[in-house]
Amino acid sequence: MIDEKILDEILPVPDRDELANSIQEELKGEDFPVTNFATGGVFYALMMIFIQIRIELVKLLRKVLNNVFVRHAEGDWLELKAADFSKTRKQPLKTRGYVTLQRAAPGNAVKFSKGDVFKTDPDILGDELRFLVVDNTTMPATETRFKVLVEAEKAGSVYNVPPGQIKKSLTHIEGVDTITNEADWIVQEGSDLEDIESLRERTLNAWSELSTLPIADKYKNVCEAVPGVLFVRVDDLHPRGQGTVDIIVTGAAGEATEGLLAAVRTAADQIKGPYDDVLVKSSETVSQDVAVTIWIPTDADDTGLEARVKAILTDMLKIRKGRNLNELIHADIIFGIRKDNSIVRNVKVMNPPADVELDKDKVIVLGEVSVTIMRG
Repeated sequence: MIDEKILDEILPVPDRDELANSIQEELKGEDFPVTNFATGGVFYALMMIFIQIRIELVKLLRKVLNNVFVRHAEGDWLELKAADFSKTRKQPLKTRGYVTLQRAAPGNAVKFSKGDVFKTDPDILGDELRFLVVDNTTMPATETRFKVLVEAEKAGSVYNVPPGQIKKSLTHIEGVDTITNEADWIVQEGSDLEDIESLRERTLNAWSELSTLPIADKYKNVCEAVPGVLFVRVDDLHPRGQGTVDIIVTGAAGEATEGLLAAVRTAADQIKGPYDDVLVKSSETVSQDVAVTIWIPTDADDTGLEARVKAILTDMLKIRKGRNLNELIHADIIFGIRKDNSIVRNVKVMNPPADVELDKDKVIVLGEVSVTIMRG
């Protein structure tokens, strides 16, 4: 937002009493026939109405002025301004991937209809994530292992669940022993509606796209416009030799799927220089186990505390823009646990034994969580 001091210089909001006195003096100087300016009089009330209209009009003009600049525009205003730079807000996408079904031995053929539901276990708030079968399909009688393509019920990155989370079917499936989503189960990352600050950053960086030959900022801005891309890092310091450029893509689910990488390659190929050797690759997710010990008063009720701590750590390591994806700091863990749990007296992080900071092409994701509660 434009600094208030600058706005006060350009469009100052008049003081109500000073403006009323000024109008009265001006009218007296013009021999205005109305001479009763006393509070409570009819003319005084009308005058104050018009003064308030003027004040509100100035406030509106200040808001309009603030929103005509990309750097200060807010909400829908920014989307309108971004369109002037041929930039639009990236819309949310639904997660797509494969659910794997297994049985001990071949049996009857199993039919799945479009819209059949697989789901996760309920979380701490009782919410569960649902995934719908994309097309009618059949598990052959001879197969003991079969994959079914599913799509999230709604758009959003929350549906990019880790392996082993999709465990149930809404209807009983005869003969199937286990249901799961395996590693690399996602074929299309789900994503949220683009953050307004991300749109602002891409719009401000639009000038880099005017360069005749691509520079790092141009590659970054063009590739980050691809739906499903959370963040792009460009290494243009000849990582594989003279003329080479590496584009490292982080998707909404962490590691980018091959489909997303293909879309980024297409975008990069449209702008790459005649002699550029461009390599588009995914960032690498690194699972990090976390163990914490928590001290609470002897007589405190710890019902649900372990689940709340796990939920806090899960949210802390959720893949999103604005988080330092390659870092895990002890102080952040301790603060996150204590600020939402007033009964917690002390927190000690047992694992990792020290702060973690990986290379910038790495993304830390949450592994196993262990919570030990001590009293006294």
